[in-house]
Amino acid sequence: MASTPHKHVRVALGLVALIPLLAACTGGGSTETSTESTAETTPATTTEATTTPATTASSSVIETTESSTAETSTKGSGETSTSKPRMTKEVEAAYKAFSSLAPVELFEQFETCDPSGVEDSFACNGPEVGQFQFFDNASKATSTTQLLTELRSSRVVEDSGSKVVGWTTIGTMSIITVVDNDQGLVLQQMVSSDKIDPEERIYELGLSTPKDTEESSEETSASKN
Repeated sequence: MASTPHKHVRVALGLVALIPLLAACTGGGSTETSTESTAETTPATTTEATTTPATTASSSVIETTESSTAETSTKGSGETSTSKPRMTKEVEAAYKAFSSLAPVELFEQFETCDPSGVEDSFACNGPEVGQFQFFDNASKATSTTQLLTELRSSRVVEDSGSKVVGWTTIGTMSIITVVDNDQGLVLQQMVSSDKIDPEERIYELGLSTPKDTEESSEETSASKN
């Protein structure tokens, strides 16, 4: 059967009427897709929000740890500073009077420093260093210097005129001696020669410096200049 112009017009009008429906269907699909996308992305946003307190808590833990570490360091420093040896009033007084004879490290090892039976003399004792006699007497300083420099049984390791360091051997005993002629001061310690080398003892206590060390220091200073 041959088509008529009126029939073509009706078909065209029908297609035009379908366009709004197709548009509505397309729009509905987009809405569903958008809804689904929103539903899928919402949990992720919630998850990120819930992790924020954990991050904050972690930061708090780090700050607390750092604070504790700082406190521990402060306490450790305090303990270290208080562990340094301290001299009693009597020992400190002896150090001020006889500091030219021996280094402070020796006095720090004394537990007591008391007047002895001889006028202007003190006896200082320490469990590790033993007993020492100190004299504030110009006449004794002069006579002791003569003994150190003139007796055959004496040995001098340092003699600058104002300061003399050495020892005198009497039998199996040695008397280690330091004299400050400028101030009239004397330090003496008696040790057993069989058990202690007096020369090594002098260097060990810091009463004098070995010549090799002095020469090495002088050479080093000269090379720097």
